[in-house]
Amino acid sequence: MDSNHDATTESPLHAEVHQVLNGENVLRRAAERIVALAEPYVDEACLNVEIPPGFNVDVACRAIVRRVHDALSATTMTANTPSRASARVHLRTLCEDLIFVKWILGLNEDVATEYLQRSARVDVLRTIEAQLEFLPDAYRSLDTEVPELGFHDPKAALEQAREEYAEFCKAQGWGKRGPSVRDMAEASEILSEYRFFYFLSSKAVHSNLHEIGRMAWSNRHTISISSRPFAGVHADLAVVYGTWLFGEVIEAVASRFPPIGQLAASEAYAVWLAIVLVGPARNGRLPLLIHPEELK
Repeated sequence: MDSNHDATTESPLHAEVHQVLNGENVLRRAAERIVALAEPYVDEACLNVEIPPGFNVDVACRAIVRRVHDALSATTMTANTPSRASARVHLRTLCEDLIFVKWILGLNEDVATEYLQRSARVDVLRTIEAQLEFLPDAYRSLDTEVPELGFHDPKAALEQAREEYAEFCKAQGWGKRGPSVRDMAEASEILSEYRFFYFLSSKAVHSNLHEIGRMAWSNRHTISISSRPFAGVHADLAVVYGTWLFGEVIEAVASRFPPIGQLAASEAYAVWLAIVLVGPARNGRLPLLIHPEELK
């Protein structure tokens, strides 16, 4: 685009693109536009929707649309703060939800719904169990009387739910523990995405020596420990790959939910997506997980 072109003669979209491309933090600004653009479409797919009650594939997929939009929004907001290195933690939600939504949509609808309901029951009961194991001790450690939490001991119900879940999973050929995230990725034919994004997001949320070591920078006399030397790198990595994962989820559900299909087909969405993804790719600048400078 000609930087001398009069923006007033352009369409509103072209004028906004011109402004972003000629400003600072182009990737972050473009990702913010994607979040803002997607919001009304996500709302239409998720709010006051007339669908059958109960936890089913439709509900789960709509919830994933909301989750990944929230995650990309959180990524862009965090990337604009002094704590931008932490923006990468949201990639875990985006990564796992992409794998899960592609897997669940590849199943027979009845099998998928039964899986969701059985798995959700186990998850809920495990959550109650964890809460009842920790919170009473937490209150006592703070010299505070333990309040009535409003839950019964879930152990018997959890044992039964686990048995029923295991039997169902074995009947599907998944083994008694059910499919792992890797199994879901393999069944959905996205193993390469799993290997890269699951590893990347794991580095952001788990304690590991590369992430710890890259914070330490020294000269001949002193050492400084900070996330700031890589702050911009972390932010760009989170924004680019967060947008990539968000876009993959949108593509996966576009044919199922008309509002999301409209978003995916819009010119503005395609333009902002290209700025965040195609631009760095054509310049050979897709974010690296490790940089040559770190090896010196």
